[in-house]
Amino acid sequence: MTYSYNCLIVSDIGDGVFHVQLNRPKKMNALDQEIWDEIGDVFTRLDTDENCRVVIISGNGRAFSTGIDLQSFSSGLVMDDDMDVARRSRKILRDLEKMQYSFTLIEKCCKPVIAAIHGHCIGGGIDITSACDIRYCSKETDFSVKEVAVGLAADVGSLNRLPKIIGNHGWLREVAMTARHFGAKEALEQGFVSRVCDSYDAVMAVAKETAKVIATSSPVAVQGTKIVLNYARDHPVEESLRYVALWNMSQLQTDDIAESAVAVMTRGPKPNYSKL
Repeated sequence: MTYSYNCLIVSDIGDGVFHVQLNRPKKMNALDQEIWDEIGDVFTRLDTDENCRVVIISGNGRAFSTGIDLQSFSSGLVMDDDMDVARRSRKILRDLEKMQYSFTLIEKCCKPVIAAIHGHCIGGGIDITSACDIRYCSKETDFSVKEVAVGLAADVGSLNRLPKIIGNHGWLREVAMTARHFGAKEALEQGFVSRVCDSYDAVMAVAKETAKVIATSSPVAVQGTKIVLNYARDHPVEESLRYVALWNMSQLQTDDIAESAVAVMTRGPKPNYSKL
């Protein structure tokens, strides 16, 4: 399977790990409609690519992403003067749901997604990274839930996913309502990122190390873990217990369990698990 995009660089970096780079460096990876659509497309395809076991997403250039490309999207908001309120509203709803779903596909992708963040991670950059499974950043990273500053409530995932990630809702409401910037240290303290590194290269090295560990584990187990965790986040304990029981009534029959048990008992290398 080949991946060719105008605004993304997608590479197979080996050992089942794929690297997706946002690639509008001159615009600091600001999000226009094209890159938005390409993000949705690439994660739809990676979800079923048997050669891919883990995905790293980062930004090419000086930033992860400075968020929505206001110039690009303001031109897209121009509507026919003959449209009444109902029809304008329906069009806005359709556009918003399409944009939301592009980032939801990161979350729905059964392969773990690691965000390697550096530079600026603003607005839509927060939307993207909050849909990822693991977040690492460099120490100079600058974050902001920026939407209030441009006159709107964030509507593509930050306000919906961050409360599931961050336990301190008072802090979250503060940064979302003030649009103030916060740094890597604060992001780590509040649990948005799980590690801070000295540089972009160091972030990528850590992301690759984690990705390789995950990629050498059973894909049946890894993908099942992501799927069950996503379900458990949004459902009561009793329902999620029932869900994992139903999930595992087929998945426990995998050969990966016996192969893993032998490796553990003999202290041997991990098995070379079949593609999934």
